[in-house]
Amino acid sequence: MRLINCNNKGFTLIEIMIAMVVLSIGVLAIAIMQIKGIKDNSTAFSRSYANDISRTFLEELKRLPFDDPNLTAGSDLNAGIAVGAGNPTPTNADHFNPSTLLTIANMYQVVGTDIIGNTGTRFQIFWNVDKQDNIQVGTQTFTPFCTIRLFIYWETPLGRNHLTITTIKHSNIKV
Repeated sequence: MRLINCNNKGFTLIEIMIAMVVLSIGVLAIAIMQIKGIKDNSTAFSRSYANDISRTFLEELKRLPFDDPNLTAGSDLNAGIAVGAGNPTPTNADHFNPSTLLTIANMYQVVGTDIIGNTGTRFQIFWNVDKQDNIQVGTQTFTPFCTIRLFIYWETPLGRNHLTITTIKHSNIKV
């Protein structure tokens, strides 16, 4: 009588199930990473758009004459910083008004006082101006420069974001 050698050359059901669990965990990790990457990409796109808006606003504000109503002096450059949740409503800041800044209103899609981005994101814009003390040169008195601080707020899938940029506007008066 001859004995038959039972050398099984396959996988057992247990081995296949363990391999499926390991593979599923790996695929799930990749899916979670992709979702996070998509959200982060959306946030980065919104931040880039906010930077574009802020540069446009700052250039427009720097172009205006010193006595323009959009450059009224405030007492606190930090008044546009919102504290807590909800919409920022700084009381001591200039708010974007499309009727007084027509150049900007014509460049972007505007709803009320908010600028709407390409993806539907609403950007709220505020700024404060700190005018320096006047100086006397001969018989003329003028303000040599002012500091402009711009605040932009927007919502992303990861929460509320803001951008604060400060610049200096020099006087256009020739002495």
